[in-house]
Parts: sequence; structure tokens; C-alpha cells
Amino acid sequence: MMLKLLILYYIISMNNDKIPIDKNKLNQTADKIDIKKYSDPIGLSAKNLDLGLWLAGHKRIIIRTIIIILFAIAASFILYAAYGYFYYFSFGREQQMILDQSNFGVDLVNYRLQNIAKPLEVLTVKVLNNRNGYDFIAKVKNPNSKHYASLNYCFTFDGGEKCATSFILPGEEKNIILFNQVITGVVNNVSFKTSDILWQKLNAGNIANWDVYKGERLSFATSDVVAPTYDGGLDYLEFTLSNNSAYAYYEVPLNITVENNGEIVAVNRYTAQDVNSREQKSIRLYWPGITTLGGTINIVPELNIIDSSIYKPYRSN
Repeated sequence: MMLKLLILYYIISMNNDKIPIDKNKLNQTADKIDIKKYSDPIGLSAKNLDLGLWLAGHKRIIIRTIIIILFAIAASFILYAAYGYFYYFSFGREQQMILDQSNFGVDLVNYRLQNIAKPLEVLTVKVLNNRNGYDFIAKVKNPNSKHYASLNYCFTFDGGEKCATSFILPGEEKNIILFNQVITGVVNNVSFKTSDILWQKLNAGNIANWDVYKGERLSFATSDVVAPTYDGGLDYLEFTLSNNSAYAYYEVPLNITVENNGEIVAVNRYTAQDVNSREQKSIRLYWPGITTLGGTINIVPELNIIDSSIYKPYRSN
């Protein structure tokens, strides 16, 4: 029945727009015809015809009414949203702070502030002139025991700067070294600055105890460290690297420093490849002039042990 009514409404609407109607003749005809006596073969009653005619005649009014109602609904949502913003910025933030302090008796605002990472501490900065260029060294400390970071850094000096990227682990104190930088002229007034530091907090679900996690993975030792001179006056640094951990690594970068009276006088770098678990590697590094330096030789692995891509997959025999 509803479908028939809609068809009739459509036909009448179309005809209203296209066929001119003489309203006087239409009224005269309506007086002579008793539409209530009409019986449609498809079942339309006179009552339904009246409703269809009324809808066709009031089409524009109906459309305007629907538009006004929809506009009123949209306006009410906009006003409600504006009120919500106004209320929050006027009263809501203060109430949220009170609620944060009252939840379980914990000052959540202070808790969040305490868990914000503290900035890196730059302890010393220096530059060394070697045969291949300049070595820049900055000793940096991470005062955060639960945060690690990746960072961009630059060594700036009179007339230029040299930049690179690095990382630092929780609670770590390390030498960030930029090796063999070719620079024309003398380098003076060196400083160290960081930018774009991405701090990340340790995931307690993956790393419950950082000291244990670190000890299990950075279990390296060096032994038999010597600096011999062979035939032809070639100086070398020789040592044995032992991986005492249960983990294997694709590569292990080693930062090597020589210190005299607590001052770094020379630096070098060696990368050991395919270091397996419980393995010992004998390493020989050509290093001109090392035999004349004396002092203490320190060999420190620089591994981002939080990065899973550095580990070789386990293979059983």
C-alpha cells in the first residue's frame, strides 16, 4: 500500500511541474464528482488519494520544515560542544588536578613530573689531532635510570660544525666519539650540543630489571692487551675479546681510548664481526704511534642492547 501511495505521489508531483492546470475548471469538476464513490481497481482508496494530493501540494513546505529541523539539531550539537570546551578550560582542568591527587591517595601530577626524563649531562668535551684528521670526544651521562634515548648531536667550533647520531642507555656514562674528521685549519673553541633527543621509557613488561638485563648482554671482557712493533716499524694493538654472554651479535663496535693521568690522548675504533655466544676472538689493529703513547688502554663495546636487530638468531647444533 505504501509503495502505491509513493508512486501516486511521484506521478502527481511530476505532473504538477509540467502540465498547466486551470484551477477554476478543476474546482467545478470537483463539485460534480464525488471522489469518495471512486473505486480503484488496484486498491487505492479515496482517503489515500487525498493524502497523496496533500503531500504533492505541500512538498516545498515539507522540505523546508525538514531542513529547519536538521539545522536546529546540528546547531544544538555545536552549542553543546562549545559549552563543553568552555567549561573544561574554565573549571575542568582544576577539577582534574584535584581528582588526580585524590585517586588512591597518589599525587598523579607529581608522579608524572617525576617520570619525565632529565636532560643529558655533558661532562667533558675535547678534540684530538691525529694523522688522518680530528677526533672529537664528548663524555656524556644519562642521569635517568629508566629512560634511554636516540639523539642527533654536533661538535661546533670556530668556523664550522660536525654532526652525527648516537644513543645512550639508562644510567650510562659514555664517550661519544666522532672519528677522523678532515678539517682545514686549526680547530678551536669546541663545544657539544644535542638535538632531536627521542626519550623512551623502559618497558617493564619486557625489561623487569635493567641491571640484570644489561649484565646478561654486555658480558664482554678483554685480555692479553699488548701494543707490539713488528718488522718494518709497524705498530699494532692486539687483544682478545671474549663474549661471555648467551647472546650472539652480528657485530660489536669497540671504542678504544688511551688515557694518561686521566686524560684521553688517543682514540680508535674497531668492529668485531659475527661474535657468537661464549666465543673468544683474537684481534689485531694497525695503529701507528700507539707504542709511544703509554698510559691505560680502555676497550668498551658500544652496543644498543635494547635494539633487537643487533642479535643473531639462535641456531642449535
